[in-house]
Amino acid sequence: MLAELALSNFPLLGQKIHDSPKESLLSNTSSQMPDLPPHSLRPYGPTAWLIQLADPNDIEFLHHLASQTHPLCQEWVVAYDSLLILTHHPQPEAKIQQLLHSLAKTTSSTQPPQHHEVHVHYDGPDLTEVAHHSGLSPNEVVTLHSQAQYRVRFLGFSPGFAYLDGLPKALHLPRRATPRPHMAKGAVAIGGTHAGIYTIPSPGGWNWLGNTDHPLFQPGASPDAAFTLKVGDTLTFIPA
Repeated sequence: MLAELALSNFPLLGQKIHDSPKESLLSNTSSQMPDLPPHSLRPYGPTAWLIQLADPNDIEFLHHLASQTHPLCQEWVVAYDSLLILTHHPQPEAKIQQLLHSLAKTTSSTQPPQHHEVHVHYDGPDLTEVAHHSGLSPNEVVTLHSQAQYRVRFLGFSPGFAYLDGLPKALHLPRRATPRPHMAKGAVAIGGTHAGIYTIPSPGGWNWLGNTDHPLFQPGASPDAAFTLKVGDTLTFIPA
């Protein structure tokens, strides 16, 4: 899981990494791998390669890759619009391109995404302020937030923290100008275009809407993950 923590230091919300002259840009034109969306591929150390999407809306492609198992690969780490491939041994670019082309055509080999219903007490300290800035009443904020269906885009920032796509546009608000020194475990919050749940006590600048007792850390529930939410899972919030 060290790779996950390393990727949490990437630019906020997946800001673009500037292109390097050594990158190999793969196009989805008919002459070049039509089953792959446009992206760049760059070496990331002796046993790692980074796939950077040209369009963040193609995140489904990264989720599909991350659901695969392959003898060459030790771990996949999904970020906002990129995927880090860690291999057991150094691999040439041509081999990685061949791998991507092959896996893009296969079905997922790991367990399917899970759906989670998370009960929330909407008693967060920022609920009234969020309502004010969005031009809504607190009850309307709760209704919008709880009627949406979310999907785990990636894990980052802190262990097991899930960036959730699906936040209604009316609730797209900047993060707090001054982060709080302490957000409680189970704090349900929004920031920018994402919703999230703090899995551990930590500083944080997201807008705090409520709290949940949903079990987020379950080291014995899965052989390959200690946290409940995984990339690709879906989630709904239910007012408690």
